[in-house]
Amino acid sequence: MENFDYSTLSFKSLKTLKLIYELGSLTAAAIELRQNQPTVSYTLDQMREALHDPLFVRSGRGVAPTSRCHQIMPQVESLLRGMSELLLPEDFEPANAALDVTISCNQYELQVIVPHLVHRLSRLAPNIRMTFIQSNLSGHQQLQRGQCDLLLSPVVHDYEALYQRVLFEDRYVCLMAAEHPLARKQIGHEDYIQARHLEIYYEGGWKPLYLSTPELQGVNLNVGLRLPGVTGFIPTIATTDLIMTLPERLARLIGGPMLIKDPPFISRFQLCLYWNKMTHHSKAHQWLREQIIETCHGLDSAEQIDFG
Repeated sequence: MENFDYSTLSFKSLKTLKLIYELGSLTAAAIELRQNQPTVSYTLDQMREALHDPLFVRSGRGVAPTSRCHQIMPQVESLLRGMSELLLPEDFEPANAALDVTISCNQYELQVIVPHLVHRLSRLAPNIRMTFIQSNLSGHQQLQRGQCDLLLSPVVHDYEALYQRVLFEDRYVCLMAAEHPLARKQIGHEDYIQARHLEIYYEGGWKPLYLSTPELQGVNLNVGLRLPGVTGFIPTIATTDLIMTLPERLARLIGGPMLIKDPPFISRFQLCLYWNKMTHHSKAHQWLREQIIETCHGLDSAEQIDFG
């Protein structure tokens, strides 16, 4: 980058520039960085002066990058990646590591995987500090923007800049009371449609993957109850005529005395672990990814953990 004032070059300024570029808004970048907008504007002004270019111009309610900004962005991303790798220790000792990690996921992962992962890391690397954020449908973008280090998600996106590892496969099943009229028979298509359902809705417009199956296209289910997530309330449907459709691993975890039945369709998904180039070569993150993989491999045979 010719004519660049390197005295203004910092990880913070480059990250700010990259976020504005990706979000198209100084306000949105300030929210992601947990800063006020004047601070973000000041950082941008420094970069503008150093690069002798406005970098962004007003466009509607946001900003649009200049041609110069488009030109330098690959180099900015390369510098950010290099600075991250420069700060990583050469050796990694889990028992003594003081590592801050942010993982993006949703309720399924929080209930099925995270308790076992936290239990495992508390033994092997007690000084690792973990923060979990909700991904909804934007987890891959969060990872690209540097808002998280890892993403656990069944949402499939083919981003060239991201690495991916399949952790396991799960399928959707029906959860119902043992006395439910459908409990003693195979659930047919008409049985399923006419039954009363408990539906889980999520922030950000994400819909459960089973709703995309061909058998349910154009069908309006008879929803008797809607909940904003899987909560401790679920076992109370054991005394109702409601059916709940959810991943089998989660059903077995929260179902209690309720029965698990096959729905009249097949809906499977793969849960994947995603990470980006910023942490790909980090020994600490390589170790952490391996712990997540091992945790998931052990889920089927794991005994119930007492977290009390």
